[in-house]
Amino acid sequence: MPSISQLTEFREPLVIARNTGHRLMLVLAMEEERGLIQAQHLSQLGGSCLWVDVLKDDHSHSKQQRYITSTQAKQYLGTSNQHVVYNAHRAFNASALCAVSGTIRGGGVLILLTPPSAQWHKNYDLQLESYGHSINTAHSHFIQWWQNQWQHHSAVFVLQELHAEPQHKVVPIDWQPLPLIFEASQPLQPTEAQGHLISQLVMAYEQQNSMVLAIDARRGRGKSACLGWFIKALGSKAQHGPAIVTAPSKRSLNAMMQTSAMPSINFYALDALLTSLPDAGVLIVDEAAAIPLSQLIKLIKVYKLVVLSSTQDGYEGSGQGYRLKLPHIIASLGRSSKHMTLTQPMRWQAGDALENFIRSSFLCDVELPNITHNAFADSSMALAYSQVTGAKLAQNQTLLRQVYGLLMLAHYQTTPQDLRLLLDHPQHQMHLCFVGEHLVGLAWVAEEGNLDASLARQIALGQRRIQGHLLAQILSQQAGFSVACELSSWRIQRLAVTPSLQGRGIGSKLLQRVYGLAQERQVDFVGASFSASSKNLDFWQLNKFIPIWLGVRADTATGFNSVQVMQPISADAKILQDQLRCHFRDYLTFGQYLWFSSIDADLWQIIFASCQKNVMVALSKKQQQNLLTLLANGRAGFSGPLYLLHQNVRDAKHKSMIIQAAQNNTHKGLQEHVRRLARTTLALLHGV
Repeated sequence: MPSISQLTEFREPLVIARNTGHRLMLVLAMEEERGLIQAQHLSQLGGSCLWVDVLKDDHSHSKQQRYITSTQAKQYLGTSNQHVVYNAHRAFNASALCAVSGTIRGGGVLILLTPPSAQWHKNYDLQLESYGHSINTAHSHFIQWWQNQWQHHSAVFVLQELHAEPQHKVVPIDWQPLPLIFEASQPLQPTEAQGHLISQLVMAYEQQNSMVLAIDARRGRGKSACLGWFIKALGSKAQHGPAIVTAPSKRSLNAMMQTSAMPSINFYALDALLTSLPDAGVLIVDEAAAIPLSQLIKLIKVYKLVVLSSTQDGYEGSGQGYRLKLPHIIASLGRSSKHMTLTQPMRWQAGDALENFIRSSFLCDVELPNITHNAFADSSMALAYSQVTGAKLAQNQTLLRQVYGLLMLAHYQTTPQDLRLLLDHPQHQMHLCFVGEHLVGLAWVAEEGNLDASLARQIALGQRRIQGHLLAQILSQQAGFSVACELSSWRIQRLAVTPSLQGRGIGSKLLQRVYGLAQERQVDFVGASFSASSKNLDFWQLNKFIPIWLGVRADTATGFNSVQVMQPISADAKILQDQLRCHFRDYLTFGQYLWFSSIDADLWQIIFASCQKNVMVALSKKQQQNLLTLLANGRAGFSGPLYLLHQNVRDAKHKSMIIQAAQNNTHKGLQEHVRRLARTTLALLHGV
């Protein structure tokens, strides 16, 4: 990692980068205003500049200067910039940085503004605040760890002013003429490799073979552009039916829309597509690895020709599990498949230094050893366990790479920001399972609850929502049991087992290990919240985790309703579970045809059957009144107590209004009518 003492020293590497079409990262490690001045000098050298988490310059009217927040990063994946300036003084989201770095074209620079290097890890930013750090205890193990990664990369240059002059004495930079910016002067055309891929897609369409074509490549290789050219080649009168497109977000389809040369593409949001299933000659699924496999299976069963495009970079949320499981699934459906890839970048040159740095420093290139099912005989499957904090993981690069590799392998939404959460959150811990030296399983556990009664009540009423405490807050706010926030709990955030060793009891044994440790530490209960599927729920129920709540809306990322499960430890938690199961049973009965009619029949049977066994007849009158009070006076948790209100009103018009509000449970006007009715009903129950 080269260090420089003044900005003019960056001229020579910048010239080389522009001549070769490679990209660099410049860290301006200094007071924020001084860093912004230096960044402005660079941005004035020509080309477009994207400013992230920087207030817009009132004097800048250039269309080439765009200002966004880090939360908007994914919306700009299809753009092209000469420079990106990322301000990390108040917040640093690793996934956002990775995403915007992919928009920089050859010869461009990623400019990172940070506090002085020795102070950055103590900077009290928004992430540390949300993780529960105080300004006096702020310490980012993640930032320290990531700074260490810089030492091994020639792509990174650090300008750190040791003796800063007053701002008014900053001398303007007088740059000598630089080479022309590296960018294509001709209209975008397919490369030879892309042309070959497009020809294969067109041939498959013309032959209308029943098959799945899987395009898999790193970011920036032109997958979406190729799909746009494919749509263009089919034309507006595609003889076998139109090409329809779905993706987790339409915002990521900029490149496809540009190269298709169509007024618009036939885009369907995933939920709309699964509902309507329109006729098509080919279905294109972009960023397919971010879509649940169960939903991909449904689409593959319906459409004769399917093209799946996915990105290999972990920072976009595509896990390696998709690539391992999909071929077997396609084969089990009796469909033929063909794998295609692109290796040559479009926006920058092959072997780009910045791409290599981003991939390696955020562990996007981690690969676990290929452990076959037969590698361990049953007799040699001696499991060893350990527990590690984020602080310890940050000090053990080898173990961290194994942990993050398994997380990426098992979960499609694993991103570099998960690295920060894992290393910096003081209430998170990792429970590991080994066979010999091989990491074969892990449970990522978040400590939750243990909040005072007053705060728990405010959460239940919807008056407060705090960072973290996901399961405790769902049970308090949606289900209406504030005591869930008062009790201490462990939520299993991720549970992962090496795919080749799944089905051998490793996950179950790891769960038992975690539960046993929670017992030793006198935690009240252990639980989890995950996307409901028959397979997932069967596993958790097999391990004595009972469903106690189900979200009324499908998750936008997975398309499934989220289900909450728990296994109690303390007497208070067992009472809570009994009350929740009783409440859950009546909530499901009331909502079966209002909210849950689209849930898979087998899954519904599993959930509903679990509510019928050894459940108390009814909640106490006091508990019922507590739930009605939350409905009457709260700002959240609307759906949970509706069945109680429906039971307690006699007027047919009132009952009809409650059903109507349940069917339109985001309608504010209907909600207020129902809450007013709940207040009246409570007054009558109390004899007021």
